Amino acid sequence: FFGIELNPQVIDSAVGLHGAGGYGAQCGLVEGTLMFLGIWGKQKALTEERIIELCKEFAQRFEEEFGSLQCRILRPEGFKPDNPPHLCEPLTNRAILFSINFIKNKEK
Repeated sequence: FFGIELNPQVIDSAVGLHGAGGYGAQCGLVEGTLMFLGIWGKQKALTEERIIELCKEFAQRFEEEFGSLQCRILRPEGFKPDNPPHLCEPLTNRAILFSINFIKNKEK
């Protein structure tokens, strides 16, 4: 969406972000956006302090919007073998739009 090319290693590093590999910890939708804020912020020549502030603000707003940062709360069913595929798809769609809007509003 933002036209930033990502090194394949960045994508590889995110493979286990879904609740810390299914452990139920911080949601990958949060972690992925925090990683992207670092990449985006550096491209915008923001200071590390400003990027850290944006990450904190994003986490606070995400928690307000969705009720938690933790996968075990956002996805109370956990990661069971009998879960239907794409169980988090509605949440994912909402969270991606939330993240895009958060970042777009910071470009102004």
